[in-house]
Amino acid sequence: MTWLDVQPLPRNSRRRALVFLCALVLGLVGSLLYVYMRPAEYRAVGRLKIAPAAVVMPPAEAKNAPMVTSDAASFLTEVQILTSRPLLQNVLDRLKQSGAIPDLGGDPVTELQHMLHAEPIVGTQVVQLSAESRRQELVAPLVNTVIDTYRQRITDAYKGSANGAYSEVNEEVSRLDQEVKTKRQAVDAFRAEHDIVSIEHKENDVLAQIERLSQSYTDAKNRQAKAQAQLQALQSSATAGKSVVRPKDDPILADIANRASALREQWQDLQRRYTPNYLALDPNTKALQARLESLESQLRVQRDASARTNLTEAQEELAAAQSAAEKLRQDVVDNQKQAQEFATHLNEYKALRQDLDHLEDMHRAALDRLTKLQSSEQERAPRVEVLEAATPNSAVWRPDYQRDALMAIGGSVVFALFAAWLVDFIAGPPIAPIVPNIMVQPSWMSSTLGREFVMEPREPRSLTATAAGQLPAPPTLPRQLEDSEIVALIDAGNDEAQIAVLGLLSGLSTEDLVALRWDQIDFSAGIIHLARESQRTVPLEEPLRQLLEARRKRESGDAPVTVFRTTKEERLGIDEIQQLIQYSAHDAGLDRPREVTPNAIRYTWLSFLLRQGIRTLDVSRLAGHIPNQDLVAYMEIHSPRTRKPLDQIERSHPVMRQLANGMG
Repeated sequence: MTWLDVQPLPRNSRRRALVFLCALVLGLVGSLLYVYMRPAEYRAVGRLKIAPAAVVMPPAEAKNAPMVTSDAASFLTEVQILTSRPLLQNVLDRLKQSGAIPDLGGDPVTELQHMLHAEPIVGTQVVQLSAESRRQELVAPLVNTVIDTYRQRITDAYKGSANGAYSEVNEEVSRLDQEVKTKRQAVDAFRAEHDIVSIEHKENDVLAQIERLSQSYTDAKNRQAKAQAQLQALQSSATAGKSVVRPKDDPILADIANRASALREQWQDLQRRYTPNYLALDPNTKALQARLESLESQLRVQRDASARTNLTEAQEELAAAQSAAEKLRQDVVDNQKQAQEFATHLNEYKALRQDLDHLEDMHRAALDRLTKLQSSEQERAPRVEVLEAATPNSAVWRPDYQRDALMAIGGSVVFALFAAWLVDFIAGPPIAPIVPNIMVQPSWMSSTLGREFVMEPREPRSLTATAAGQLPAPPTLPRQLEDSEIVALIDAGNDEAQIAVLGLLSGLSTEDLVALRWDQIDFSAGIIHLARESQRTVPLEEPLRQLLEARRKRESGDAPVTVFRTTKEERLGIDEIQQLIQYSAHDAGLDRPREVTPNAIRYTWLSFLLRQGIRTLDVSRLAGHIPNQDLVAYMEIHSPRTRKPLDQIERSHPVMRQLANGMG
């Protein structure tokens, strides 16, 4: 038996090749004509270093010297001058004189501006001056002429500004010198008119005299106060009966006191040695006692006389001090008016001196500025250094014909390929003739069948590429979560998110969570009755049971409302449940939180069941409805070869047991 396979006809290769060649020729001709018909442009480059003229800054204070500074703005301004219209007008005149300028149209200066480009090099004072033109003989002379003209221009400008600055400063110095002389004469005349020796008070006779009188008056007042205090002390002592005179102040009183003291010591010695009766009978003793009493009487008389004398002297001293103080006070009053007038003139003299000092400071500052201008003329002068002059260049700057030709060839090939594909796309695939597959029968069957061979259709051996492309794509598997990710997701979520995650791990689907009502939960039996499908039940295990009981206690009323509700007592939707879980995934810091969805959690639980070897028919009894193509994909990935009955399958996910043990 021989099988003959008749294959579909290939595409029309002749048409594809013809279109490719036509498009390639058309693209090459057009692009290469464009490349080589563009006129050549030439470029000349020169580099120069520009140090602008320094600026003499006026000092902040008159006594300070001026400063010579230069800033970046001056350099950038000079760069702009290189392509300015006035400078290029002078350049154009020079080029015309040398005969190196061709006809540039009605506005040649604008054309030159379009050709020239001045670019400063960042961080330096170097400028790259370039000229671009289709006239090869123009670019190099243009750059060099611009450099020469600019150098001559800034030299002339500096000379003019330097002469102007010298003239201004000289005029200012002359004017200030005349003002200083006039002011000094006025100050000297005022000082001579009012007899002012110096600004210091002590060096002027009037102020020195009033100062001496004031000091003398102060001393007199002090003596008066001291004499008055002495007199009061003497009067108080006399009134109290105290001695106001010391023996050392009166020689007579001191002599009487000494003799009386000697006799008193003799008498006391006799009293210690003899009895009073004996002393009364002894004539010498009686004479000694009489002399002692006489001396004590003389001592009292002399002491009273000395006290009266001291009191009289104190009164006289007080009167003299009062008289002297009064006289000095009158002298101070008489000289006060003259001193005030002199003080007024002295203050006026000080003001005149300050004005003179200010003018002298300004005059010195002007002289310093003039000296600075003279000494810094070389420093302030602008400098232009040609680092690289422009040289004639015969090479074409742009366009790059070789590079552009290669790009044109490559683009033409791409264009031809695209044209061939576009024609095939518009024409569509070739239609192959329908030729049935035939089977050649042996010759001995001809007598039985009445013909040499019989054609029978046969099954195709494989799918064509077109037919394989029309098959549905395999389902995309959700993400399977690790146990640690599930625990972190539960810890980061609120009550509603935790109930949703634990419910999905218990066998509920997202639709079951949205439709779950309190009357479907039997806490006593530990079962959730799902009437949405075929009366499926889900065991209520820890910690889901504890969370639901706590949530139920916070609820009010006995109406069979849904477990998941908004603040407006509306039932949450599937999108809200998905948002709760994804927000918890973000808060838990999980990788790729967008992939953590209710479907991923449910797929994790189903994978746990399938890895245990659950039978395919039992999956729907535990998990409810699952699309057939998804279930087949899950079984192919996770289901082992051996199958177990439903009573040997562990329904609770390990994370549920882990959390329950942690609660216990």
